Formats: sequence, structure tokens, C-alpha cells
Amino acid sequence: MAEETLRLVVRTPQGDVFDEGVTSLRLPTDTGQVGLRPRSEAAVFVVEPGLVLAASAAGIRFIATAGGLLRCDGQEAVLLTPLAVVGENAESVRAELEELVSIPRADLELRAVLQRLETGILQEVRRGASASGRGEQLG
Repeated sequence: MAEETLRLVVRTPQGDVFDEGVTSLRLPTDTGQVGLRPRSEAAVFVVEPGLVLAASAAGIRFIATAGGLLRCDGQEAVLLTPLAVVGENAESVRAELEELVSIPRADLELRAVLQRLETGILQEVRRGASASGRGEQLG
């Protein structure tokens, strides 16, 4: 039997950067990490700048965001954010963030947000490395 999924859409002003079915989702909020799964209760979350982890049968996707608003109805979760970078691992996301920071015309506020995201990714990688040694699961 196929595993149930929650459709996750990450939408920026430039368009959708992610639109896939996920089995679980973890996102940073001001009160800590929140986990979501398919058929969860309807909810709205203020997402802090940082790293969103989306697990599926294909593995974990890393989504660095500048924060935003996530609406979930149990079947679909839509994250509205001014900036998002998606990658297969933390290092690929970090490389894309560094590329954005290096753009000469980027304003100072955007650079500060991107640097905070980079710091969050490094912290998440350290946490993930210690969690994988204990066999913890996402969500």
C-alpha cells in the first residue's frame, strides 16, 4: 500500500520553488520546531527564517526560507515566503545561498537574512548528525 502524502507547495514572489508530496514536514517557528504529517489538523503557522525539512519516499529535501506563513489543511501545506532555496542536502542549499549573497546588487537586509539562514543550516546539520546516530526520525 502506498504511503499517504501531504502536498507541500513553497511559493515565493518569483513562483513555486517546491511542489511535491511529502510524508512529513518539520519547520521552525518562534516556539520551536513543528512537525506535520498527512491528515493533520488544519492550522496556520508563522515560519521563522531557517531550514524546513521535507521527508518523502525519495529522502529528505532541505528548504531554506526567509520565513513566512504556512497554511495546512491536512492534505496540502502552502508556505508563502519571500525567499526559498531547495536542495538535496544542506551543503547544496548553503552553496546556493552563498551565490545569492555574492550578487553585488543584493541589498543589505537580504544579505543579513541569507547569513542567518546559513547559520541555521549549519546548526541543523550538526543536530541532524547527532540525531542520526541515535536513530531519530523526522516529524
